[in-house]
Amino acid sequence: MRTGSLLRPFQITKWLPCFQFGQLASRWTHLACLGFCCIGSATQAQQSGSAVPVPILGLTSSPIDPKVDLEMQRLDPSTDGWSTEVINEQTQDLLKTSLKALHQGPQQLREHLDKLLAPGFHSTRWRPEELVVSFTDGTLKVLKGKPNETYLRLSGSEAFMEALQTAVSPLDMSASSAWDDFQMHFKTTGVDLDGNQALTTVWVETHGHDQERRIEGHATWQCRWSLSVTAKGSPKLQSITLTHYQESQAPERNLPWFTDVTRSVFQWEDGSADPLLKGIDHWRKHLDWRFTLDVTGPHGLAVGDVNGDGREDLYLCEPGGLPNRMLIQQRDGSLQDFGTLSGTDYLEASSSALLVDLDNDLDLDLVLATGRYILTAVNDGEAHFKTLQIYESQSMFRSLTAIDIDQDGMLDIYACGYYARFGDRLGLGRPMPYHDANNGVRNLLLRNTGNGLEDITEASGLESNNHRFSYAAAWEDFDNDGDPDLYVANDFGRNNLYRNDGGHFVDVAAEAGVEDLSAGMSVSWGDYNQDGWMDLYVGNMFSSAGNRIAFQRQYRGGQPADQFQRHARGNSLFLNQGDGTFLDTSQEAGVTLGRWAWCSPFVDFNNDGWQDLLVANGMVTGTEDTGDL
Repeated sequence: MRTGSLLRPFQITKWLPCFQFGQLASRWTHLACLGFCCIGSATQAQQSGSAVPVPILGLTSSPIDPKVDLEMQRLDPSTDGWSTEVINEQTQDLLKTSLKALHQGPQQLREHLDKLLAPGFHSTRWRPEELVVSFTDGTLKVLKGKPNETYLRLSGSEAFMEALQTAVSPLDMSASSAWDDFQMHFKTTGVDLDGNQALTTVWVETHGHDQERRIEGHATWQCRWSLSVTAKGSPKLQSITLTHYQESQAPERNLPWFTDVTRSVFQWEDGSADPLLKGIDHWRKHLDWRFTLDVTGPHGLAVGDVNGDGREDLYLCEPGGLPNRMLIQQRDGSLQDFGTLSGTDYLEASSSALLVDLDNDLDLDLVLATGRYILTAVNDGEAHFKTLQIYESQSMFRSLTAIDIDQDGMLDIYACGYYARFGDRLGLGRPMPYHDANNGVRNLLLRNTGNGLEDITEASGLESNNHRFSYAAAWEDFDNDGDPDLYVANDFGRNNLYRNDGGHFVDVAAEAGVEDLSAGMSVSWGDYNQDGWMDLYVGNMFSSAGNRIAFQRQYRGGQPADQFQRHARGNSLFLNQGDGTFLDTSQEAGVTLGRWAWCSPFVDFNNDGWQDLLVANGMVTGTEDTGDL
């Protein structure tokens, strides 16, 4: 039976002794370790004449190391001196409970409001009375309005109910089912204390629809709370002031832009056993952690016609122990897995793949990043692949890009390294310092010789500032001089912009104004203002917790925290000035809040000639609570 290993069986022992049998190796390792420990303990007990097992040497009797236990106690803000975080948790729960009470019915909502609202509560409208259309394409309509800070004439629960009605005023909410489908999501991004009062800044997202239209609102509230003098008392909401509002509308009768067709193209029936249906939480429990299904989850795919039939196929990377998938598109649009038949069902943990023509024979070959290896496999034109080379490095790779850097007609490979093979328990070297780490591993520029890959990183000048935690890279001629330049997005710190000066690269990120000191996850080039100069969009992390905490005086003992605040801001959009520099237009363009962003390409969704942005986001939580996203 074919194992799907990177290397042939007689080579496995030399190169990949720990991962040669994939999932089976993981289970056998666990069983062997358990058996060894039990035998060892029993043997020592027999020798000592005691019926009580002797503890294994080197293991502590305490389930948690005292140092770790001390840090875990700091997770409770009430014992760690963070009163603003206590207020955040209390007020967030109260706002979320309001939506739950709304769905339970009018009586339950009234009872909840009696507990939530302070005497004399008042509010502005939650949706401005006058909105202007800022964009429309005949289907989607975006409206913006200047909030009116005048409070509604009513007070108490009547003011709350009237403000709620303004939020859904475009919709016919006469049917009870409309309220059942209405949703509100809250994110507290700031907490300020003023004696026995607190002012919270809350980002609010609303969703609703009727038979005619669907609406999605994005708003910012300033909520004033009166604080209880007793430890067990809850804050009371005194007022809500709308400070920002934007709304999108689309006809309910029309289909959405995107429809999930995964089940149909995979031809999944009820009870299907496809491993893709198990989900991340399942495989995190069943795969050895050394197979790298960590908090980032699985990632990596490539699209291309591998068998020359004119239909795009899909290569999907999997975590270690599960075979990679070569999904060939059939005439009816469905996908069938030809991983084994194509020779590409590798079992090692894979993070990135490219389908590109490496040998100029007009078919697509495979480049695969798996652990510290870059694998190349050549295609015979009919989706049968043969391994050409396995390039070994000490860098654990995250992503790949292809470019003909030396203009010899052969595509070369740039590989982003994230952490070292040898590090702490997860192999992740600790970023030091967290906000500007430069103790990561090398990225590699690998020249395609026609017979394999050759490291030319240092010779090309790309060794400069090349020890960071890199997630992604993208090539583009940003200075319009006819050669490709390179931008690298780095986690835990500043990014790189390598300008190509006649085949030699120089890092000009600082002077160009695009270091973007943040948690870089992705990068995309696009001319969003159509001036002929390519602009830059970088995917980072928006953190509501980071925005709350990094702006508090007690954070870092009052030391400057600008760099940490920037880490929490979110995504960045840079406008190319045409003189070698860029202007940060992120906040003016309203594109920072991409949540926990991973991928962020420019793409023209509605074919109107203007570049739009798509941001893929999310994080593995291990629970059903997604409140941290």
